[in-house]
Amino acid sequence: MIPGIGTIINSLAVIGVGVVTRIFVKKEIKNFENNLLPLGLLVLTLGIRESLKSPEFLLTLIAVLTGAIIGTYLKIEERIKNFGEYLHNKFEKESSEKNKFIESYLTASLIVITGPLAIVGPFLDVVEGNIELLLIKTALDCFLVLFLTSSGGKGAVYSGVSILIYQGFFTLCALGLGGSIDQVVADSIAGIGGVLLVGVGINLLGLKQIPVGNYILSLFVPLFITF
Repeated sequence: MIPGIGTIINSLAVIGVGVVTRIFVKKEIKNFENNLLPLGLLVLTLGIRESLKSPEFLLTLIAVLTGAIIGTYLKIEERIKNFGEYLHNKFEKESSEKNKFIESYLTASLIVITGPLAIVGPFLDVVEGNIELLLIKTALDCFLVLFLTSSGGKGAVYSGVSILIYQGFFTLCALGLGGSIDQVVADSIAGIGGVLLVGVGINLLGLKQIPVGNYILSLFVPLFITF
C-alpha cells in the first residue's frame, strides 16, 4: 500500500462531504453559535479524557508553554485565519459570510488535527500499511464537517487541506524515522492534543476565547525532545 494513502483518503473524504453538504443542504440550520454548544461539550469531554493519557505532566507543561510562546510570537492563529480568508476570497462569493467562514475553518481544522488519531494514524499507515485508524478518523471528521457545514460554517470543508498538510508532515516523519515512534512520545502528543482540545471546547462553549491555534507547535515538542 502506498504510504500516506490513508491521509489522502481522509482529506478527500472531508472535502467531498463538505462539498456535497453545501450542494444539497440549501437551507442552513439557524443560530450557528448555539448549534456549536453540544459540539463544544463533546470536544471538551474528549479533550479532558485525552489529556489524562500523557505519561509525564512535566513534558506536557513544557510542551504547551514552549509551543504557546513560539506560536504567539509567530502569530500562528492569525496566519491560519489569514489562510482561511485567502481561501474565502479565492473560492467564495458571499463577503457577508467571511467571518463565519474563517471561524468555521479554524474550528474544524483545530479539531481534526489535534486528536491522537492524526498522529498515530500516519505512523501505522507507514509502518504496517494499516489505515484502519485513519478510516475511523475519516468518519468522525466527516460527521464534524457535515454538522458545521449544515449549520452555515462553510469554511469547514477546507479543513481537508489542513489534514493533508498536518498528517502529511507526520507521514514524512514516519518515513524519516524508519516507521517507528516511541509509545511515550505518542502518548505525550495525545495528552498535549487533549489539552488543546479542551481549549477548543471552551471556545465553542463561548466561555472564553483562547488562541488555541498559537499552541499547535506544542504537538511537535515531544518529537524534538526525544529525537
